[in-house]
Amino acid sequence: MSGMQAAAVRYINLLPESKLSSAVDYLRYLCEQDYPLDDFDRELSNRADMDTSTETVTFDALMQDLGIEYAELQEN
Repeated sequence: MSGMQAAAVRYINLLPESKLSSAVDYLRYLCEQDYPLDDFDRELSNRADMDTSTETVTFDALMQDLGIEYAELQEN
């Protein structure tokens, strides 16, 4: 096992059960994509990691704030 694999396993073992599903989903995503992450993806991930806010917004509230109707989503 490489050092990077050992580090990944160590982090997985430290994760609480509540976060494990997200980690597995992300690992699956990485394994299934045909191209590596670009700088934009890395920056987005870094910002998400640094975001410690607990505020959440429902999808319905976001759509209302943006003035988007469900029918518009179906058009594209």
